[in-house]
Amino acid sequence: MPTTDADLIATFNRIPLGTRPFAITFESHLPRLFGYEGSAAFRYFTRKLADTRCRAIIPISKFARGLFLRQQRSCAYLDVLEDKLTDPIHPNIRVPEKRPRQDRRGERVLKCVFVGSHFIRKGGLSVLHAARRAHEEGLPIEFHIVSDMTMGAANGVWTDPNALDFANDYLVALKLPNLHHHGKLANSELLALLHTSDVSLLPTLSDTYGYSVIESFAMGVPVIGTACCALPEIIEEGVNGFLIDLPVTEQGVWAPLWAHDHDGVDYIRILRDTTEKVAARLLAHLATLAVDREKLEEMSVAAFDTARYRFAASKRDRELEALYHTLAAAPYSRKKDRATSGPSCETASF
Repeated sequence: MPTTDADLIATFNRIPLGTRPFAITFESHLPRLFGYEGSAAFRYFTRKLADTRCRAIIPISKFARGLFLRQQRSCAYLDVLEDKLTDPIHPNIRVPEKRPRQDRRGERVLKCVFVGSHFIRKGGLSVLHAARRAHEEGLPIEFHIVSDMTMGAANGVWTDPNALDFANDYLVALKLPNLHHHGKLANSELLALLHTSDVSLLPTLSDTYGYSVIESFAMGVPVIGTACCALPEIIEEGVNGFLIDLPVTEQGVWAPLWAHDHDGVDYIRILRDTTEKVAARLLAHLATLAVDREKLEEMSVAAFDTARYRFAASKRDRELEALYHTLAAAPYSRKKDRATSGPSCETASF
């Protein structure tokens, strides 16, 4: 797309070359050169961020902001980068005027949905283990898995070992009668599934944001997730969902993730132990909601309200447009912003 005459280029994750001014929004690390922080390429693209062409660096979450500052902590121009770094501006989506999810207070079976291509990373094994226990205990809970089951380090999944035989006894749960594996669905089919669902599940081990959470909220579906990464910024405990505790670093990253050899016995043991502990907490929440339909209805309303007030594109687009107009005229300065009461990027933060 030609940008030679643009007043401002707005990008996501990618640092543009050329001569035009730009504002960049990012979801985790920036530059996105994982494991190459000492490389010439990393230094080159960091200089592009420090250059006057870069008008603002916009994280989509506090989690992303913290990762960026840690990644750049030894940078020679850290003060320049920090001055351009705005408060978080969360993603936005189209939210219907009315809650799409049906009132399901009269239903006897609790219907849960898990969505995630990277099956192990997103917590799919915990969902399978919870489904097996629910089946053994005769609980009225139905699980729907929407996933192409991408797994393994060889497939680029950074939480996974190379060998996947450790997961075999979990994966057999895909054949249970209370579990339905849909594979990969078209977006329209997924939305139709959410319309008739009670709870969305994201017991993730590692995520940049957790976009399926706000997509579920827009349908009026509360979410049970893990308290890592950006999820605690989105899910409000007991209001629009539940958070399951995980051991995390100061930045909010699952603590064992980079502390062990992923093919070593210690990591495999931790992975299995985490899978089963998370599954137990997940099932406890589901069992409670299965018998408390009024609470579930309240959470559904709260989830939809969260989407409307925090993530609706109809509201966020206006704020972003105002911000981009401001940035086209002058760079964002955190120091100047704190000295005054702040430009539009402050009103667009949470």
